[in-house]
Amino acid sequence: MNKVLVTIAFGITAVAYLLYKINQKEQKLQPVTPREEPRQSVSNYPIPQVQRITEHYLVLVTSASQTYFLESLEAKIKNRQRIDVSDGEELYKVTQYLWLGYKPELLETKSGIDQYSVSKGEESGYDIRLVYIKLKQPDQGFHPNMNQLDRYDAFRKLAYLAESFEISTRLTIKASKVLKFYPVAA
Repeated sequence: MNKVLVTIAFGITAVAYLLYKINQKEQKLQPVTPREEPRQSVSNYPIPQVQRITEHYLVLVTSASQTYFLESLEAKIKNRQRIDVSDGEELYKVTQYLWLGYKPELLETKSGIDQYSVSKGEESGYDIRLVYIKLKQPDQGFHPNMNQLDRYDAFRKLAYLAESFEISTRLTIKASKVLKFYPVAA
C-alpha cells in the first residue's frame, strides 16, 4: 500500500513539474509588450536637468628647471607604467601652484596657453611648465585652502588617481595667470 501511495505522489509531482516547465517555455516565447501608461501633458511637469559627468583635471605649475624630473614622469606614463607614491611626493615638492577643475574649463583656457611659449634663447629662470593630470576621481586634498597634510596626502594618492599626464612646453610665468591657480601650501 505504501509503495502505491509513493508512486502516485511521485507521478503527481512529475506531472506538475512538467506543466510548470511547459508554462515557462510559453512565457519566454511570447513577445513582451510594453505597458501603455496614460499620457499626461508634458507641459505640467518640469524637464529634469541631466547632470553630465565630466572629466576632472589637476593642473600643476612647476619651475621649468624641473624638466628632467617631469620628462621622466611623462616617459613612465607613455610606457604605460604607473607613477608611484614617491613620484607623487616629488611632485608635491616641485609644485608651486595648482588648479582642480573640469575638462571644459581646461580646454577653454588651454587653447590660449601657446601664446606664452618660450623660444630657444629666450629662457628665463622664472619660466614654468604646466603638468596636466587627468584624474579618475578628484581628491579633497587638491581643493583650495586645504592644510599641508591633506595636500601632501592627495599628492601621494596620485599613484592611484592619475589616469594620464601631459606636460606643457616651457612657458613664461604669465601663463600662470590663465587659470585660477592657488598655492600648494595654504
